[in-house]
Amino acid sequence: MRRPLVTIGLALALSVSFFAMSALADIISGFTEKVSPDSETNATEPSVAIDRADGTIYVAWQASGTHVARSDDGGRTFVQTPIMNPFGNDIGDVDVRVGGPTPCMTANTGCLPGTHRVYVTSLERLPFLLQTHLAYSDDRGANWTINNVAAFNPSFIDRPWLAVYPSKTNASADHVYISYHDFTASQIWVASSSDGGQTFVQTNVFANDPNAEIQSFCNTVPSGIEVDPQTGEVYVQWITADPAANTTQGCNITQIENFHQVWVAHSANNGVTWDAHPVFDGGAGTNTDDIFATLAVDDSGAAGVSGNVYSVFADNLNGASVFDIWFSHSSNRGSMWSLPVKVNSDKGTHFFPWIAAGSTGRVDFIWLNSPDYTPTDAEQSPWYVTFAQTTNGTAASPKFNQTSASSSVMHVGGICTNGIFCSISGGNRDLADSISIAIDRGGSATLVWTDQGQVLHGPTWITSGCVTSQQTAIVGAKPGLSCKGPAGP
Repeated sequence: MRRPLVTIGLALALSVSFFAMSALADIISGFTEKVSPDSETNATEPSVAIDRADGTIYVAWQASGTHVARSDDGGRTFVQTPIMNPFGNDIGDVDVRVGGPTPCMTANTGCLPGTHRVYVTSLERLPFLLQTHLAYSDDRGANWTINNVAAFNPSFIDRPWLAVYPSKTNASADHVYISYHDFTASQIWVASSSDGGQTFVQTNVFANDPNAEIQSFCNTVPSGIEVDPQTGEVYVQWITADPAANTTQGCNITQIENFHQVWVAHSANNGVTWDAHPVFDGGAGTNTDDIFATLAVDDSGAAGVSGNVYSVFADNLNGASVFDIWFSHSSNRGSMWSLPVKVNSDKGTHFFPWIAAGSTGRVDFIWLNSPDYTPTDAEQSPWYVTFAQTTNGTAASPKFNQTSASSSVMHVGGICTNGIFCSISGGNRDLADSISIAIDRGGSATLVWTDQGQVLHGPTWITSGCVTSQQTAIVGAKPGLSCKGPAGP
């Protein structure tokens, strides 16, 4: 009997190997790498930015404070570049962006010529609780300058997001924008700097739009800020419920209502004034806060010509427990938006959509997905990372190519999307609330996500993935520069 068992075992092994290879064929071409150090077991909420001048990748995340790492070889290895703050660790909620050329002609302590400034925002603990730090480095993360009052609000700040319109000549002239909402009336604010983050002026996005104020009063989820790369126009996004639900179901306290409206505001004068427009309203029975809505602006390729604006969000339009990824675009500076179209082609639950735009109509996506419609800790529901792309994002019916980004399970259990209020419901918030994606100089995508493997409530770390299988997101880019830093692979 031994020989047949061995034969059967060999056949099974070959079958498993075949199916494993078939599964791997569906996984993105490229590679993944751990970003956070082994000593950190609570790393979450990564943000990624790429210096397209030389391919340097910067990843920021939170782990009992803010952390930053740099890759010089396209994401194959990472060097930790800690932000040393005399006030100690901050709270987190990080975001990272790359600015203009560093303001020095010769190398000196804190500045390297020929490189670009990198910015990181975070919520601070000290010296001012729940306000916003802005740290920047002119020597690729070796040293950091910290502005402790970049954004300040007496009603406190939650979830600051960062955008930069780089100067072509000197980072000291970069336009830097920080969006957030406050902890009282939940207004959407934007702090704007025209001197590379040295000083900021704050404006209330709702100030000139009574309708946006009425719809959004006292309950918003700030959902990103982006800048048009050709015109410098600024777009800020948020989600909300409606006047009745906002004022009777928690008013910035419980978040139990359905956030079913998506809004985007636009500024053509460096954040001084804003015009706000609804992107989508699924009705009170739907929910878009599974979490966040995110946005991107493509590159028209012509100086002074505005790009298209894109919004993506998870919503249960097809059933109470059927959360899909939905996508809309605007070709007139956010004034009017297309009907949303479904992006994902698979079934199950889809959360945390993030996008990055390249040339006209080209948009890359990342999100988390589970085959279960009601993922729970008890069932140890498996979760994966998915990548997708469209090259005709402005069409009435865009086409999306979807593939796996993680080669194995990156989380098991439920995912609570009520933010800090998950502590009240007892939901699983091991992954926190956000992931990220950026496009490199070769037109390929770098993805970053919180990874936990297959251990329920186990340690978390940050994983970065390079994607080379899709079409280039930048027309005319050299594919040979994909996933390649200044020092090469």
